[in-house]
Amino acid sequence: MKVEVIGSRCQKCESLYNKVKALKEKGVFDGDIEYIKDVNELINRGIMGSPALVVDGKVACVGMPSDEELKKALE
Repeated sequence: MKVEVIGSRCQKCESLYNKVKALKEKGVFDGDIEYIKDVNELINRGIMGSPALVVDGKVACVGMPSDEELKKALE
């Protein structure tokens, strides 16, 4: 599984990245995590908000998901 957090280095973006990292450490999912801090990447992918969580090339959520939504997106 490839997980990307795309954002603008704001507090919410950092928080989402840290939550994803913590879930990986707990064994919720297995895969690579990339934190893309280039807002142009959002524009290039046609994503109209941040942070964005992209799982295996598909946008799983935009904005800050609840803990339950995040866990479901990563399972």
